[in-house]
Amino acid sequence: MELTWTMRIRILASLAIGIVLLGLLPAGLVKPPADGVFAVLSGSISIGDLLICASLAFIAGFLASAISTPYGARIGILAAPAGLAVWALQSAPLSAIFQMAPAAQDRMDVYSKLKFEGFLWLAIVICGFCGAILADKIIRRKGIGSVDEAKPVFPMPQFARIAISVIGTVFIANFLINVLAGGIGYPDSKVTHVTAQPANLQIAFAVFITFGVCGFLAKVLLDSKAFWPAAASALLISYSAITYVKNDFMAHISGFWPANFFIKPVTAVLPVQMVAFACLGAVWGYWLAVDYNWWRTHQT
Repeated sequence: MELTWTMRIRILASLAIGIVLLGLLPAGLVKPPADGVFAVLSGSISIGDLLICASLAFIAGFLASAISTPYGARIGILAAPAGLAVWALQSAPLSAIFQMAPAAQDRMDVYSKLKFEGFLWLAIVICGFCGAILADKIIRRKGIGSVDEAKPVFPMPQFARIAISVIGTVFIANFLINVLAGGIGYPDSKVTHVTAQPANLQIAFAVFITFGVCGFLAKVLLDSKAFWPAAASALLISYSAITYVKNDFMAHISGFWPANFFIKPVTAVLPVQMVAFACLGAVWGYWLAVDYNWWRTHQT
């Protein structure tokens, strides 16, 4: 499958629509105070603001899908996570909160609030997906066929493929992000190793590549849609909080290390950063798998 210049322009246009409509237009509503952390716990984002952002995500997905005809939703789904990516890159690091409130209980309280926030950002992305799919249904794709259909390496019922895609992504992504987002670190007698807060661009790279790998494997091995590895990003936030954020660990690290050090790099990733770059990476990995399957089928 060839990535033509026309398709590249459509991809860039879809990203631009999401960046403008969702990333820039509502900045006055959701942007935290100067040097603030982009999270609902900051207190600057209300339910009304989130509903407006969900509506803008829907519109962005619809428009991106419409201009991407005949590929429609296959490209339009990029719009909403592209908008979230703008917020993710502009956010102050999570360590900024801990520098203001370094006590162990303060850390526990922050993580308890962040634990399920990924599902909120995922809901906004899903609104964008719904807009893209609606535009696809209205305009009706023609002439491209099922270019992304393939036989899975491990055929099994659809519910099993979805479950394995999601659960497998959580474990694989947890490992890869801890490797790719790790930077300056030091050994520790209690938690084995601590790592400094990674920069936003390093987080973006680590999450994007990680979920690209997961999207690729899910498509090649299970013929899974990109949505399922992307959706696992919200679960990964909860999993990392449950696995690594424990009272004795927090008491130790807050007592012996500066506030910008973490037990694992994955615990330094904000939910909005995880969801935004995971969705973009999963779609990228999915289409890499489509290209790979096409090459494998048509090679001479």
